[in-house]
Formats: sequence, structure tokens, C-alpha cells
Amino acid sequence: MKRIKEILPAAIWILAMGQAPAIAQAAASAPEPRRQTEIHVIGPSSSPAELRKQANDFVRRTGVANGSDPVARWIEPVCPKVVGIKPEHAQIVETRMREIAQLSGIKLGKPDCQGNIAVTFTTDARGLMRQIHKKAPSRLAELAPARRERLLTDNVPIRWWYNNRTQGADGMRVANSDSLLVSADSTDGRTFSAGTGGESAIGNGTQTVQAYRSSIIGTLAIRALFKATIVIDVNLAQGRSLDAVAAYAAMVAFAETTPTDQPVPNSILGLFDAGNVYSDPTDWDIALLRTLYSMPHDRAGWKQRRMLVGAIVNPSERLNEEE
Repeated sequence: MKRIKEILPAAIWILAMGQAPAIAQAAASAPEPRRQTEIHVIGPSSSPAELRKQANDFVRRTGVANGSDPVARWIEPVCPKVVGIKPEHAQIVETRMREIAQLSGIKLGKPDCQGNIAVTFTTDARGLMRQIHKKAPSRLAELAPARRERLLTDNVPIRWWYNNRTQGADGMRVANSDSLLVSADSTDGRTFSAGTGGESAIGNGTQTVQAYRSSIIGTLAIRALFKATIVIDVNLAQGRSLDAVAAYAAMVAFAETTPTDQPVPNSILGLFDAGNVYSDPTDWDIALLRTLYSMPHDRAGWKQRRMLVGAIVNPSERLNEEE
């Protein structure tokens, strides 16, 4: 019971996005704050074809834009908050994450902002996850069962998940279709009827987006992140610097990445892979983040994936979704 009592304050902080006492001292060594942001540059491949193949593989293994839906990203300014380690060490992590956000063109909240990215260091990540699942199961309710099971049972240094919402491309949030049935023919909730003026006639609680659109390129909806939770097991992260762990946390916080059992080459996401040589974000990591936050948001996932790959292959090339 002693271990559970130690980790519970952090679980409460994650649930409330507030403040809590430290629960552990980081096993990772805390370096002096950096004077400037550092990036590892990936050497060019021997051929354009090989480079494109590697870039495709890199994007695929991050899990970003791997589906047909638009990729989720932050619309509101990001605000990382760190607990579980000494305040001076937490400041190093927050500062590093803010540096990477600024370098990537991601909007930052003010220093006193309300946290929407929770980074918790603990000596028992699996125990903490069990507490979250028990005390506030709704925090994990959006996840697919297999993803939720991995969060609860995997023995990994870092685990994370997101809360996102779908909204119209013009910024309007999705509405429950039962509230949009004005001017639509009556329906029993199980069948379609002829709605008018672009209004929903689906009913039965289905989420819908109303929009008039002349474009055949854009999607009617976008996906927005509004919370991210990152849990770092300090025992399993031993041997990596706090700076490197902070860079990893920034990468998974700012991009909707998916854990993979495959090594992630040419990326800070390979930090815990055997033979990894990167302790800072690579230029591929930064290219992915910059493109993610500058490309059109209301596009199909496959089209966004092509933009991400193109930006890595030729960083100086202007975004052109039609190429």
C-alpha cells in the first residue's frame, strides 16, 4: 500500500490538471539548462528514391496521419506542466518542451497558463495507470480497448494518450444531431429523412457537422487535441538525460503519435531503441512538427501524410498539396 499512496497524488493531478506534491525524485541526471536549442541533422541518403522511402517509413512509424481522417493537432496554445520531480528539474523539462514548440511554430501559452499537457514522473507507471483507470475511467474511455490495455500493462519508459474533439473546419464544434432536426422531416431515430438547408436529419445522437462548402478538396471537419497525458517511469528511463526525455515528451505531446514495437530511426522517438544515437530532436522531427502545424488542417489523412513526407524529402520546398 505504501507505493500506491506515493503515486496517488500524481494520479489526482493528472485527473484534475492541477497541482500536487512531488511523488518521486527523477533517476535521470538533470543537466544544466541549454543556451540554445539543439537539433541533430540527418545526413542525406545516397539517392532521392532511397530518401523518400526512408521518409515514408519514418512518418509511418510515428503513427502520424496513418489513417484517412485528418490528423489531430493543437488549436489552442500548448501549456506543459510537469510534476513528480524537483521543481528545478521540472522547470528544465517545461523549458525544453517550450523550446521545441517555439522552434516548430506551435502556439505557446503564457508561463502562468492552465496546463493542457500533463507530464508526470513516477517510480511505478503501471501502478499509476491502474489508479487512474480505477478512480477516473472516463479519462481513458475514448481509447480503443487494445490501446487502453497497452497503457495499463506495458512495461515501457514512457506512455501517453490524448483527448481530442472533432469540430467544423471553420472552428465550430460538432453538434449532437438530435439538436439539429429543426426544419427536417420527422424521423424515428433509426432512419434517414430529408433535411433541408444543410441541416442534419440523422438523429439518434449522431455527431454531425453542418457546413456549406464549394471546395471538393477540404474535409468538413477537423480533429483538435485539447489534452495530452504523458507518464514517465523514472526507473525504466535511467541512463537517458532529463533533456533527452523532455525532447521525447515534447514530440509525443505535440504530434498525435502512436506507440510502435518497431524501431523509429532518425528520430528522438528512437531514444529507448537499441543502438539509438539521438538525444535531441532530429531535423526530421522538427520538419514533421513544422509541417504538421503549417499544412492545411481540413484535409484527408493520406493527403496530409504526403505533405509530411514531402517536407522531409525537401525541407525548402513550399507546401503544395497538389503535388
